[in-house]
Amino acid sequence: MRREKNLNGDSRQSLSSIRKRILKQRKIEFKKLSRKPISILDSPVPFKKTNLMRLTEMKFDRKIEQLIRSGTIYELEKKLGVDASTISKWRKLIRTARDAEFFEQF
Repeated sequence: MRREKNLNGDSRQSLSSIRKRILKQRKIEFKKLSRKPISILDSPVPFKKTNLMRLTEMKFDRKIEQLIRSGTIYELEKKLGVDASTISKWRKLIRTARDAEFFEQF
């Protein structure tokens, strides 16, 4: 065990080592925390993504929210290869879902 010396020269156990020893005596084990990256498909969003949305995200390696806000509808139509009316519907879907999520807080 690690011992620390105080100002008087006495050695004492650190709090963390005491904590660990007590937990070990009581047979309490904590799982190690790990952070797994969330893939685009698993990321939580307040709306249902269509297969075309998922395909577009995978193709451009960016979230759909970022993609459809990056220009005009007609620029995106050429860039993404998706019809302008579809992009317009996606924008409306995302906007209404975000608004609903916001107002549910109150």
